Amino acid sequence: MKTPVLDLLQYIFERMQDQAVVTLGKNDALVDELKQVGFSHKEIKVALKWLDGLVDASSKDFAPLIDEPHTRIYHPFEVHALSIECRGFIYFLEQIGVLDSHCREAVIDRALALEIDNQIDLDQLKWVIGMVLFNIPGKEEAAIWLENIDACIH
Repeated sequence: MKTPVLDLLQYIFERMQDQAVVTLGKNDALVDELKQVGFSHKEIKVALKWLDGLVDASSKDFAPLIDEPHTRIYHPFEVHALSIECRGFIYFLEQIGVLDSHCREAVIDRALALEIDNQIDLDQLKWVIGMVLFNIPGKEEAAIWLENIDACIH
């Protein structure tokens, strides 16, 4: 199940993927285009806020990198938003070294920021993981690996 905000974010990323630098906050033309395509002002506002959060989550100051293995205990709100399948996939990616503790926390933060009423499904989570990895310096290859392995499975 998709949401309007996720649709909007995917539209932005597909439209801007060939551009090296995208200044979303100052791009009135983009906002006008999104309105013309049919997205509401509220959806655009939430999507731009999500993108700002992605920049914050990509910074090295967002979450400490913990080298030692430990168990992530999820808050009940997170358990409600992330299905057991999603939490298991996050754990799997940690175990094989695709996600470190910083990336995991960024993924959880950005997944929850989608403001989805129901639980986030695995496809939505994979998209969030890809966006987070692609935007953290040094993790771009992991994002490409995830995209390729997912394409092989489907």
